[in-house]
Amino acid sequence: MLNSEDVLVEHKSDAVPWTIQQTFLGFILTLIPWVGLVSALSLLGQGKTTPNTPLSFQADLGNAIFVFIFSCIIEGAFLIAPLYIANHAFHSITPHFRLALQALGFRKFKVGRAAAMIVLLLLAILAVDNLYQYVITVLHLNLQTNDQVLLARSKIAPITTYATLLAAVFVAPFCEEIFFRGFLFAGLLRSMSVGWAIALSSLFFAVAHADPGSFAVLFIIGVALAYLRWRTNSIWPGMILHFINNGLGALLIILVMQGVVKQ
Repeated sequence: MLNSEDVLVEHKSDAVPWTIQQTFLGFILTLIPWVGLVSALSLLGQGKTTPNTPLSFQADLGNAIFVFIFSCIIEGAFLIAPLYIANHAFHSITPHFRLALQALGFRKFKVGRAAAMIVLLLLAILAVDNLYQYVITVLHLNLQTNDQVLLARSKIAPITTYATLLAAVFVAPFCEEIFFRGFLFAGLLRSMSVGWAIALSSLFFAVAHADPGSFAVLFIIGVALAYLRWRTNSIWPGMILHFINNGLGALLIILVMQGVVKQ
């Protein structure tokens, strides 16, 4: 049973207090350093290896540690604007950080309903991905995805590839859901219809991944995650779906690396 403080917290955090201007400002201030960090990591990776020079175990291990830490820093950039703006918006009401977290979507949810939605949305994402791959094959489109880049680099730096996948599975879902669905989608929803908020936040989500070859699929994933955030009123189900989706993608890459599945 909720006490009076819990009721007050729940009531105050139902509608996000940050404005549409703060939402776009947070997006811009996050995207600029994020793009810079990603570009720096990419340039560092290109500078250390060539297609014909596999790394030694020691060099690969050292590179893997560096890449994992740097990847965590990159993903951590997604947390700065949401946590600062959400907490600052509630500061005039109460100093409790708990309100800011609830406004970002850290709330309880109905497990049974959320589980059913996660399964259905995951199946929809997989169906769209398979359809997209089929269209690319039929039309002979020369589109390179980030997954293909990872597979190519795995031949010269397998440990580094595992480190990249580790960050993508366990770090990215947490940080990206807080920013794109907890902060950006919720902020957009304050000033526009749910359909436009889902579409626009999904567009930003796809663009931020800088993966033209998978843009359409990333957009659909963004739609599924935003829809899940809206229907459950919680950020946790989206994190779970994001984790499962990235985990399946990482598992497929590992199976290809091990020769279990042909590319």
